Amino acid sequence: MDVQVRKICRFYAENASNRFNLLVEAFCAKGDMAAHNLITDARLLSKAGAKLIGSIKDKHEGMLWEKPWLRFLKPKRSDPGEKLKEMDMPIQGMEWALTNCTSFPVRMMDEELVNVLQIEKKQIALKLEQAMRSVPFDAATTPDMKGENTDRSLWTQKAISTNHEDLSSFFFLYCMELLQDGPACILKNGEEAKIQESSQPKKQGKSRVKQMQSFRRENLLFAIKCSLSLGLAVLFGLIYNKENGYWSGLTIAISFVTERQATFMVANARAQGTAMGSVYGILCCFIFKKLTDLRFLLLLPWIIFTSFLRHSRMYGQAGGIAAVIGASLILGRKNYGTPSEFAIARTAEATIGLICFVAVEILFHPSRSATLAKTELSRTLRALQDCFKVISLHTDQKENLRELMREKQKQLRYHVRELQNFIAEAELEPNFWFLPFHCGCYNKLLISICKMTDLLHFTIHLIGFLSAASQMLGVTWEEIQEQIKNVLEHLVDKTGSLSKCLDKVLLVKSLEEIEKQLQMESVSQDLELGKSPNADVSTRLGYEETSISEIGKCFLQYTIRVADKTECNEVEEMLKSQMVLCLSSLGYCLNDLKREATETEKEIAELLKWENPTRHVNFPELLSKLHAT
Repeated sequence: MDVQVRKICRFYAENASNRFNLLVEAFCAKGDMAAHNLITDARLLSKAGAKLIGSIKDKHEGMLWEKPWLRFLKPKRSDPGEKLKEMDMPIQGMEWALTNCTSFPVRMMDEELVNVLQIEKKQIALKLEQAMRSVPFDAATTPDMKGENTDRSLWTQKAISTNHEDLSSFFFLYCMELLQDGPACILKNGEEAKIQESSQPKKQGKSRVKQMQSFRRENLLFAIKCSLSLGLAVLFGLIYNKENGYWSGLTIAISFVTERQATFMVANARAQGTAMGSVYGILCCFIFKKLTDLRFLLLLPWIIFTSFLRHSRMYGQAGGIAAVIGASLILGRKNYGTPSEFAIARTAEATIGLICFVAVEILFHPSRSATLAKTELSRTLRALQDCFKVISLHTDQKENLRELMREKQKQLRYHVRELQNFIAEAELEPNFWFLPFHCGCYNKLLISICKMTDLLHFTIHLIGFLSAASQMLGVTWEEIQEQIKNVLEHLVDKTGSLSKCLDKVLLVKSLEEIEKQLQMESVSQDLELGKSPNADVSTRLGYEETSISEIGKCFLQYTIRVADKTECNEVEEMLKSQMVLCLSSLGYCLNDLKREATETEKEIAELLKWENPTRHVNFPELLSKLHAT
């Protein structure tokens, strides 16, 4: 398994290198058509890279399952998928920046910038080659190329602009610098590292105890589920047929996984695979009726065919394995009577086992995946709201908030993974008499939330750097702090209202009852305060109508103020140029966060209308009332 992980990591590093080259070429492109073609190619590679990272994480979990003692003997053993995900973030940011570019070539492009980009491209290419040879990726082993390092102030201060459309270009350059310097903050501040190291020993013991308790609890529940499913399957299989009763237990013995799975999809794939394999085996036995020793030759084309089934969305791994086993058991049987009778008995026993498997899975997980996806969406929005709150406090540079920020980010990424799993499972779940699952809407919501999660990662790094750099340069940035707080507080209110809306829908399950309840609460509050109903709706909508470009203009005006600061020594001059770049990049991140939050609001409004098709939903007014309660 470890060899497979290293092989996939090398594939990913090659994929990342090709994507990076395409994105740099697109940034330097001299026409819109050429740039869009290169960006399209990079997006295709991005999807393949995401699948590779997912495969790495799955196989890493398999390694820990094969060797469970690694969880405790090597608690610091890192997941290579997480390391590669950190390396993937700047490349993904470069793709976002190019997507938001309005025209090519970009306005700041000139011959000098092209030369600098080509040197940076060579340095990062060597770094990615190092990642191919050394897995997992380690920034400490990156080859030193200081001899070719350029004066970055030439292309940061030179790129100062008052046009908010240039923010995407600034962010592209920032992501290149972040990829060059590693996934740490640009400012090499040793104090933060010391704080992080000093806080680890205190919590290491507690985290290890919690990890062991969680591991034991999961293993206990998994053992109970397996025992109950196998026991019932063998019991009813023996009642049906004492001679072949064990086939019902064998069918589901290879179906168990420790995590949740699409139960009906797995059962359907195994049932169809067993039936297909049995029919193919009967046909082979009929063809080679007199030459029984040559029947195994027909297994080769069948294995090739089922390998395609294994990688298909319809059947997947369960269907492919079941089809292979179904045929091999028929062709390899001896003294089991006629093939047709054996095939019928095996299919009947497999059906009994799968029924027991589905029944036990429903018993342990009674909630539908669609319901769990909606609940998890609300939890993810609350986790996102908590991150916005903490970052807003972090602008005051309180040291005790750094650990809290890392914890909130970890919780948010956990909820995003859970939401992704529930959405994937709900897509394969039968609707029965329930409302169909709105896959398209949930997938768009997932894309927006994932993007906001990654943008938070950049935002935290940028605020941390700017707060430290402003003190070193003696620059006051209270004005820009206030702007950051205003945007974050707006995002806190928006995500809070959206999560509250989802919670109300989940609890009451009727939009009509929600509206009646909110109307009564609103009237009572307005009478006490002497206000007319919906007085704050116009204020809220007026803020929504404020152009996103105003945020970027504020940051760009501040960068000019920083750049016009009196000349200083070489180190401070370099720090000033980096501060200019980071201010512009922070403006881009806040713009994009607000844009994605607005898209999330639109998708939740569509989801609410989907579940209430007979009613007219005034979503802004509903959110305003929920915000006031």
